[in-house]
Amino acid sequence: MWSAYPARTRPSAGRWKPAAAALGGVLLLWWAVTAGGLIAPLYLPNPLDVVARMGTQLTTGVAWRYLAPTLGAALLGALIAVAVALPLGVVITHSRLFAAVVEPFVAISQTVPLVAIAPLLVLWIGYGTVPIAVLCAIIAFFPMVTTTVVGLRSLDMRVVENALLDGAGAWQRLVHIEGPMAAPAILAGVRGGVVLTMTGAVVGELVMGGAGLGTLLTLTREAADTAGLFAVVAWISLTALTLHGLVHALERAAVARLQGETT
Repeated sequence: MWSAYPARTRPSAGRWKPAAAALGGVLLLWWAVTAGGLIAPLYLPNPLDVVARMGTQLTTGVAWRYLAPTLGAALLGALIAVAVALPLGVVITHSRLFAAVVEPFVAISQTVPLVAIAPLLVLWIGYGTVPIAVLCAIIAFFPMVTTTVVGLRSLDMRVVENALLDGAGAWQRLVHIEGPMAAPAILAGVRGGVVLTMTGAVVGELVMGGAGLGTLLTLTREAADTAGLFAVVAWISLTALTLHGLVHALERAAVARLQGETT
């Protein structure tokens, strides 16, 4: 239940069981409330109806037709965020002057709501996948930069100093010492940012238009199709969870490789 050493805590093999049990309890309560007629289907549909709607969308190809544009924009935005955030975090860590200038703007970038940024992106870039991907990159940018900076600033400086004494250059220290040691923090930020890109993609489609899940969400809302709304939200959540799991698996493999735990 509790570990005295948080940094040494490792997830157990059955870590998914409590979450599955909690989810099952929530679904059972949801079914009981709706089946008993305590809440009208207009406000809360039966979970079986939502699952049936998702099955229909899957078999007819509707799910993938609307999911593909959203997922494509989200992944493109994640790549943009990684390409910008990680090098920026490295430079912030190694330059006090640059950090003093840039860090306030990095913080300010998260204070502007996405719905306020989206119209500007339409004005500057136009419509299509690219502005939505840029919006995804903006929402994923902050956690990636922050964890990169925190990871590099939390290094054991004795190891870095020993590398300096051995004559390692700046690039050698970054690639062979600093990068592997800070990899868990950096990749955790990448994982969080990738998940957030799904939110950015849906918000972008709601505001800027498109052909993805955000558009399907708008259509079901205008039709007062509550079961359809829940189905779309479920597709968004399932996609985000899948991305989280994939990136987490890649993260563990990369950390093990970088830190020499595998051959």
